Amino acid sequence: MVPREGPAAHARRAEAADHPPWRHTLRRELAWLMTLKVAALALLWWLFFSPPHHSRVDGREASRRFAVTASAMSAPTASPAGRESRRD
Repeated sequence: MVPREGPAAHARRAEAADHPPWRHTLRRELAWLMTLKVAALALLWWLFFSPPHHSRVDGREASRRFAVTASAMSAPTASPAGRESRRD
């Protein structure tokens, strides 16, 4: 018994016959390149941005990293940086 094909399968076969043979090769190569690109992006994410590579960030850690002391953070200033306080 031979399986019957629907109209969609017949249309696909007729469409494929109209295209030059290099289109199938091009489609296959593009599919491989896109797969390779997605795999490379996943590898880069895993190497640099995955959860095991995250570091804890809070006020104490940031102060320690930038060597900011508590006295420097709370020291009052006469005028904000970049502004002069003059009265005319």
